[in-house]
Amino acid sequence: MKTFTEELLESIYKDLSQIVGPKAVDLLKRRILEKGITDVPQIIFEIAGDMEQTFGTKGAYSVLRELGRTVARQLMEAHPKEEWKEVFEKGLNIMGFAKGVKKEPERACICSCIFYPNFLEKKNLKPTEHPVCWIGLGFIEGFMKAFTGATGVKFEGRDFEREQCWFRIANF
Repeated sequence: MKTFTEELLESIYKDLSQIVGPKAVDLLKRRILEKGITDVPQIIFEIAGDMEQTFGTKGAYSVLRELGRTVARQLMEAHPKEEWKEVFEKGLNIMGFAKGVKKEPERACICSCIFYPNFLEKKNLKPTEHPVCWIGLGFIEGFMKAFTGATGVKFEGRDFEREQCWFRIANF
C-alpha cells in the first residue's frame, strides 16, 4: 500500500507528464535521482527550477499553477469527500507549503511555508517571485474551488512576522 507521500509524488509526476510530456519528466526524475534529492520540498523546488529553465519564469508560473490544480483534482478523485480537508492540509504540509491552514469566508492562509525562508529569501525574492510558489497557489486554488465554488485564488500578501501567506478566494 502506497503512503500518502508516494501517492502525492506519483500524482505530481503523472500530471506534469501530461503537461510537458513523459520524456521531459523522465529526464527530470533522473536528474533528481542523480542529485540524491529525496526530500519532497526539495523535489518540488527542483521541479520548479527546471520548469523555469525550460519555459522562462512566466511560462513556469503557468505550467506549475496548472500542475497544482490538476494534482488537487486527482487527489480529490482518489479520496472520499470527507477526507478532502485532511488531504488538502496534508498535501500542503508534505510539499513544504504549510504546517497549518487557516480559512476565513473569503480568504485562506498557509502558515509556515518553508520555501520563503529556506529558498526565496536567500535569493532576495519576494513571495510568488519564484515558480515554486505557483504550484502551491494552484493546489490551493484546486481545493478552494471544490470547498467554496471559487473561480480562482489570488495571492494577497505575506505576513512575514507570522510566516503566513494569504490568498483571496475569487468568485467572479
